[in-house]
Amino acid sequence: MIRPFIIFCKLNQITFSDFYWFHQENHALSRTDGSCTVCRARMSMESFASYRRYLVELEDGEPVTHTVTVQRCRCGSCGHTHALLPTTLVPYSSYSLRFILSVLRAYFLRTDTVAGICERVGIAISTLYRWKKLFLTHKQLWLGVLEAMHRDHCSFLDQLDGVALKSHYLAFRVSFLQSFRRTVREQPFSGAGQLFVST
Repeated sequence: MIRPFIIFCKLNQITFSDFYWFHQENHALSRTDGSCTVCRARMSMESFASYRRYLVELEDGEPVTHTVTVQRCRCGSCGHTHALLPTTLVPYSSYSLRFILSVLRAYFLRTDTVAGICERVGIAISTLYRWKKLFLTHKQLWLGVLEAMHRDHCSFLDQLDGVALKSHYLAFRVSFLQSFRRTVREQPFSGAGQLFVST
């Protein structure tokens, strides 16, 4: 998997949809000359195939499902294939990163009951608690145990931006809110330029 990490503003300041965000990063990834994350060969990627998957985002507080196409490329040097996965998608999940963060924010702010939040966004209660557990684990990894205990969950969410997401990925080789099911070889993508400017 190759991840772009090309958004620099805070995630809660993005004014466009996750579907648009996906297409902006997907377009940047399609023009890349990035290196292979396995053998590190530069300018060796060639278009190989694609697959379809769902992208579930929140629009006006309601879940909306889109079908998107994720590109795959193959390294001409070692033959490994890689998915070019835009940052808005959480690996192995149909829900967008901002969808999950919005649900967690509502949970931490206690804007509604757990059952009410889950019913409104169309997820199971067990899914919310799984996301909460993963969020707390990643927060603790990122900040360390003592600082994570004293840092408010919502203020931590407010500070998330592309730089922070990339730092997390570089440090732990897992995308933020990605389950720990992954390969050791996954490396970040460094070939795309800046698309979004911090506001």
